[in-house]
Amino acid sequence: MPQVVRQTLSLAVALGLAALPALAQAPDTALPRVVYGDGVRAPAIMVDPETSRTPGMVDESALRYYASQKQTARMRAEIARLKRLYPGWTEPPDLDSLQPSPPEEAPLWDLFTAGRLQDLRAAITARRSVEPSWQPSEELGRKLRRAEFRSSIAAAAGKNPEEVVALYRADPSALDPADVESIWIIADDLAATGASEDAFNLYKSVLDGNADTGARLATIQKAMAHIKMEQAERLIAMGRQDPSGASEFEPIRLDITRARIAAFLHDEPAQTPTLPDLTAFQAYARKTAEPSQTGLLGWYAYKRRQFREALEWFKMAIARGGDAMVAHGLAHTLRELNMMREAEEVAYAWRDRFVGNELLFIDLLERKLTLASPPYIEPARIERYARVVNATASGEGAQGLAWYAYNSCQFDAALEWFQRAVAWMPSESTVFGYALTLQRLRRQRPYLEVVNRYDGLFPKVVDLLFRESQGGPPLPCAVQGATASTGGRAAPAAANAVRPEPQASYGRVPRPDAPGAGGRTEAVPPAVQRGEFPLAVPLDNPLRYPAAATGQAPAGAYAREPSVPAPPLVARRVPGAGAMPYERYGYALLPGYNGLDKPEGLAGPPPGTLWQDQQGERTRSASPESVRFSVPARTTSERAVPAEKGYP
Repeated sequence: MPQVVRQTLSLAVALGLAALPALAQAPDTALPRVVYGDGVRAPAIMVDPETSRTPGMVDESALRYYASQKQTARMRAEIARLKRLYPGWTEPPDLDSLQPSPPEEAPLWDLFTAGRLQDLRAAITARRSVEPSWQPSEELGRKLRRAEFRSSIAAAAGKNPEEVVALYRADPSALDPADVESIWIIADDLAATGASEDAFNLYKSVLDGNADTGARLATIQKAMAHIKMEQAERLIAMGRQDPSGASEFEPIRLDITRARIAAFLHDEPAQTPTLPDLTAFQAYARKTAEPSQTGLLGWYAYKRRQFREALEWFKMAIARGGDAMVAHGLAHTLRELNMMREAEEVAYAWRDRFVGNELLFIDLLERKLTLASPPYIEPARIERYARVVNATASGEGAQGLAWYAYNSCQFDAALEWFQRAVAWMPSESTVFGYALTLQRLRRQRPYLEVVNRYDGLFPKVVDLLFRESQGGPPLPCAVQGATASTGGRAAPAAANAVRPEPQASYGRVPRPDAPGAGGRTEAVPPAVQRGEFPLAVPLDNPLRYPAAATGQAPAGAYAREPSVPAPPLVARRVPGAGAMPYERYGYALLPGYNGLDKPEGLAGPPPGTLWQDQQGERTRSASPESVRFSVPARTTSERAVPAEKGYP
């Protein structure tokens, strides 16, 4: 399940129980089902920063008017007033270069100062209709354009990022460098639309030209929440240092550590949290009641493969009210610590809150069910597992139950579970088990139809017809029964011997629709005759594809039979399926849909895909797929009964 682990490492956090013995008890209240996926990047900051003491753009219109009119005393008084209102504000450097506005613009400046931008634009339009050559002063035009731009940005903020970006792209010079609020809005939306480098430049412009401590801290917080941490690290490096060497961003030290942990979980480049920073964040997480913080540390320890530490953090997060994602991390941690039963109970308890827990529950027991020599599993656990498999139509779970039933001589239950597994997940190992079960039950006609149906696709299934021994080696349950009946020595199976019943060392597998398994006599299946392969058989799986509807016939008329094309006799080659067993005798398949007329193997998975991760997981597994999805090998039965030629 590497893909599940990858998805859950995307900053998952928090729901819960109180301690590990109670972890399997889900809350009684019905909560909505949560399905987590990769989705958009999870922000490292949970709330919008509100540390700036500069709420929006400072109104400098009066100051600039006094400067343009060369009224020095009033200009200095206005500067003092603005500094009292906005401690981080600094006077513009271009006050000395401003030119006086014409006297007739005074009413227009009054409209601008009052914020009546529409009336001001209408007055300018009316003046130009009378005097076409007239233009407002450069200062008034620039201030009006920036004010209208800011108003448009504020109206579109939080609604449509594309509209905000389009407004900015149309006229970047309309953005006032002192308007921090507008810069934040535009930078956030640029990052949301994928222009992270442009967003970085806007965040950087705030740090370059603003001395307000609150604005600088909030800019770093917003950057960590919207752009990659690698870019945010470049902004953090711009921080000023006091004489003692402490960074100006020390007040948001915990936020920076949290963002670096999040980047690590997302496999993004970022600085590794230092030991003092990590220790401070751990102390904060223990002190706070938020399960998101302890859950974050749990995932951080899990990815660093510090499973004992991860277990403690996840248990703490669950006890504080952690959600299904925290329970998912707890179950994965228990599995890594080889506490399989505990992991199974946690995944089952939280299966309805997060689909990843449901998949993990099915995967945990499925690996044990598909062992060639399966262990004893309590019937209650098997029944619970079967209910989940039926509810989710899980092909992996159905074939797990089918293989367990087959290897414990519960062939009737195995047949019904294999039928569903083939319908839900028609893989080679599933079809192979289905054919083996039909062969064991001596259902010759369905057995031949299955083999013919998958001719050209699954060589392992077709190879059943070309093996010298049709019965196969004794199953573990048959070996146990024969050993017990002969006083400890294995006796060869007679052709018409009674089929062995499941021993006490195996749990009873219920049928998909009813518990129990019927008794039949077992005999060696008859040899396949020459006229029984190849056969023209229907290609539709009856459980996967319902029968075609005949339609409503008119009154007094017979219903017409649905038109079904004649099934082919010779299979068509499938790319990647490999060579069929009979090709070594000179027989060939029809060309594939792409004209392929020679067998070819399946190419390796592309790098970086989930398929590659799954293949690597199967390679590292203690019981590879070739062992799990097969009849028992010689290593499981040769000590009791001599191996028969032709089987693995």
